[in-house]
Amino acid sequence: MKKISLVAMTAAAGLFSSNALAADLGGDCCADLEERVAELEATTVRKGNRKVSLTIYGQVNTAVMYWDAEDGVPGGVDESNVYVVDPQTTGTRFGLRGDAAINSDWSAGFNIELQYQGADATRVTIDSDEGADLPEFRQAYWFLKSKTLGRIAVGQTDSANSSIAEIDVSNASIADAMSSSAAGSAIITGLGGPTQNNFEFNRVNVVRYDSPTFSGFYVTAAWGEDDIWDVALRYAGEFGQFKLAAGIAYGESTDTSNGAAGIDDPQREILNGGISIMHTPTGLFATASAGKREVEDVEGEDDFWFVSSGIEQKWVPLGKTTLFAMVGEQDEIDRDSFQFWGLGVVQVIDAAAMDLFLSYRSYEIDNGVGNDDIEFDTVVGGARIRF
Repeated sequence: MKKISLVAMTAAAGLFSSNALAADLGGDCCADLEERVAELEATTVRKGNRKVSLTIYGQVNTAVMYWDAEDGVPGGVDESNVYVVDPQTTGTRFGLRGDAAINSDWSAGFNIELQYQGADATRVTIDSDEGADLPEFRQAYWFLKSKTLGRIAVGQTDSANSSIAEIDVSNASIADAMSSSAAGSAIITGLGGPTQNNFEFNRVNVVRYDSPTFSGFYVTAAWGEDDIWDVALRYAGEFGQFKLAAGIAYGESTDTSNGAAGIDDPQREILNGGISIMHTPTGLFATASAGKREVEDVEGEDDFWFVSSGIEQKWVPLGKTTLFAMVGEQDEIDRDSFQFWGLGVVQVIDAAAMDLFLSYRSYEIDNGVGNDDIEFDTVVGGARIRF
């Protein structure tokens, strides 16, 4: 009887103390906490389901570009300016990746990637520093992947030859690359020079296949649009003290959106590729790319070549430093040619996932007026930060 009374008294004391604590804190003791949790839940990025893993990624890349154009002819072009631009070499973008395992061999997923360049460095002109570019889907596709059979992707994605002429085992391409992404492209075209191009189809609506990797080699093939198809062979690997990456691609296109001016549905045949090698102990590297393009019913061919070389080492605690020099040339049937040389530097800041860059290019543009070639120079400096 005493034991029962003791238990009853203990329970009563506990109930009394709990009620007293609630009274001291007020009836809404947890209301503030619950409200804060609700706010956090409302602002948190959520996955649509628990079966597909979701990765958010992106980068911001902006720069300042100085340019100077001069042809030396009385009354001719003699102008310079400074613009704040969005580099296209590796531009500002935001993306979502999803992946889900079906079984031990197969998986499925998607990739959505958006880009917006308010002052595209390739589209600014002598008369405008806007170079406006509408928001675009860089990637918008789904895929099925087998570890043994390879990967199929359907939608807006890279063609087989995309980036084949921009292969680089160093960080030099962060600052500059021989491609349609070179700063000042529209200004050069406006001065009578060729449209800077590496003849890649880049991102289009296609069905793309990537084979598994065999001893560092893999094959990519794509078909789509109206009509584009291409195939590429690539290699990436290390042997001894060297790191090597290379690729070659062939493709054909009769897509009117990319056709030559004044010609209906011209068939274009593209052959292009690149190679890059680095001696890992010293950081010395060399990169080269080249390509040609033939257009149906047009005599001759467009072509380009590009070579860069330099050194990449971690001389400072911040991260690797890349110093490089480059030279190249491009010829286009209806827009004559240009030659260029340049220098550049990239400084990686590992702690901030950041790359500082500065590059200089000097062009000599043959505008088809005898010896009255135009000189065009650009200096681009900025930073890229990834997340």
